[in-house]
Amino acid sequence: MRLRLLVPLVVILLGGAAACAIVWFRTRETLPPEIRIAAGKRDGLYFTFAEEFAKRLQERTGRPVRVVETAGSEENVGLLRDGSAELALIQSDSPTPNGTAGVAPLFPEPLHFIVRKTSKIRSPADLAPSRRVALGLKGSAIRQNAFTVLAHYDIPAKNFEHTEDHFVAIATDKNIEATIVTTGWMNPLLEQLLRNEELELIDLPDPEGLAMRHPWFAPVTIPSGLYHGKTPLPVKPVRTVAVTALLAGRSDAPDPLVREALATLYETNLSASYPAMLPAKAAKEYSAAVMHPAVAKYHDPSVAFRRLSQAMELLSKSKEAIFGVVAGAVVVWSWVRRRREQAAAKADRIQKQKLEGFIDRTLAVELEQMDVTEPEELRAYLRQVTFIKQEALKELTSDKVRGDQLFAIFLSQCAALSEKIQMRMIYARVSEARVSETRA
Repeated sequence: MRLRLLVPLVVILLGGAAACAIVWFRTRETLPPEIRIAAGKRDGLYFTFAEEFAKRLQERTGRPVRVVETAGSEENVGLLRDGSAELALIQSDSPTPNGTAGVAPLFPEPLHFIVRKTSKIRSPADLAPSRRVALGLKGSAIRQNAFTVLAHYDIPAKNFEHTEDHFVAIATDKNIEATIVTTGWMNPLLEQLLRNEELELIDLPDPEGLAMRHPWFAPVTIPSGLYHGKTPLPVKPVRTVAVTALLAGRSDAPDPLVREALATLYETNLSASYPAMLPAKAAKEYSAAVMHPAVAKYHDPSVAFRRLSQAMELLSKSKEAIFGVVAGAVVVWSWVRRRREQAAAKADRIQKQKLEGFIDRTLAVELEQMDVTEPEELRAYLRQVTFIKQEALKELTSDKVRGDQLFAIFLSQCAALSEKIQMRMIYARVSEARVSETRA
């Protein structure tokens, strides 16, 4: 009797499992054979960031990843729409364009109003017909942002001579008196430009009002000394607005591509190279763009489970057993994953403690060598620093720990201390040579 009852149940289970397998096979999404990332100009921030991101994405997926040089956001959106790129970096300077979806906010990009000191330009209102201003390449979000800001201050483009030059042109073209560029402070071209002593950053008047009228902008202050050089710039804080750089994809991008892109951003050491990159917590709360559905699943795995349960409720009661099996499997999988995460978190804590120990050892060496003047004794301390660094690199293998800002500080500390000891050794040898010459 029991066997007769069991056979239909087994048939139902197997039939349901087969149906689910067929549906999964027909609807499954896979990674594209090649992943192309539309970026920006080769020497700019978008391109350099995309290159670092591409290396790690290729390591994770095993698929070739290629960075495409472009003129900027407008061209990047076009490449996404026509299928010439799978991912792109764009500025969130307007609602998310149709056919595209956000994947992750990357980093803030302040608007930099850069002028020649001799121009006596102190606000947008000073842009007269005789002024020549570089507003960025045609088709770039930088140029679009500049026009938006100037329109807010009721300054039509016809009021002055504007060019389609890249913002770095102000360094070589003496006729350009100002440039308006929206880019992250990590942009190497921007940092190089601001070392030019003929240029300076100026404030935007009332950036809070501008941001209220144009919600993709946010009021920010560029702190003094952000850009290093002989004289750190700006000399005083500069009030302005900022947009957010956004990693975007097609709205119909496969879920695995989005998941791997997010994992590359938040589960590798990419943030160590780009400290201004927004963390996963901030990305989870980001709402300034229409995001791809897979983004919510990544940040909150329970979303996927809730959607699965809603779909299963539509099945007939004869398939409730399948739901129970699937739900049980999900519970088991969640438990296993939680245990793995706990073990990984414990391992990360241990490595974090080791990192703090390496930092303490380095500080101890720095204190001990301060009163030493003999070159050979200093050489011994130099060996200690090198050994500590090598030991740390060998033992601290966790991506999370290596991506921690404290690890970057430790490496910088080792480099600075090694350089200091080497300079003291050189100075000691020079001093000894001078003493010998004096005696001779």
